[in-house]
Amino acid sequence: LQTRLNETNQYAEIHQLKINEEKTKIMSFNNTFKYDFLPKYFIGGKQLEVVNSTKLLGIHITSNMKWNLHTQKTVAKAKKKLWYLRRLSQLKASVTTLLDIYHKVIRSVMEQGAPIYTGGLTKTNIDEFESVQKSAFRIILRGRYYDYNSALNTLEQLTLEERRKNISLKFAKKSVSHPKMKHLFKKQLKTRTRGGEKNQDKFIEPRYKTDRANNGPVNYLIRLLNSKC
Repeated sequence: LQTRLNETNQYAEIHQLKINEEKTKIMSFNNTFKYDFLPKYFIGGKQLEVVNSTKLLGIHITSNMKWNLHTQKTVAKAKKKLWYLRRLSQLKASVTTLLDIYHKVIRSVMEQGAPIYTGGLTKTNIDEFESVQKSAFRIILRGRYYDYNSALNTLEQLTLEERRKNISLKFAKKSVSHPKMKHLFKKQLKTRTRGGEKNQDKFIEPRYKTDRANNGPVNYLIRLLNSKC
């Protein structure tokens, strides 16, 4: 990593860029937050801070590659925005207006960067996201809300889990032909397995030792693509 940092410094010097040491952090990806020692790296003689989590382009990333923190932060942010729906509901706004506000102001927050973390969400994470939509539908339908499933049918909406899957699949299809992404999606060369059975998968899914790695974003997108082959 120190070598890569040196290369970054050289690139910055060539292109007359300056790395801000105050904003540059080090994250050591590990399954536990306990370290026997902390890595030490320097830029311009200044030691970089080691962190266990960071926010990058709206996504909360932790060193153990779990999505509990991202779920917690995103759900909390979305719940605060439910105030808009409550206030507009008090002003007798129509269901169409309330639903439109929910889509643009609240749901959009929960779906930002969905292809990155969808494959790694736990059942608890999924339920936490879904609870926000349940609350929103209860506000929108007022006295006509009976349960979540009936609300989905009445408003003709999908669950957030289904929407994340559709968003991820759309992203995966675009990535296959993107110049900077297509190398991650390698096509199968053989059409049959060792047992002689026909291999239905179009793309090769890398295999790792841990479930967390196998549920990473690239593997998840490849599985989505293979499921639609």
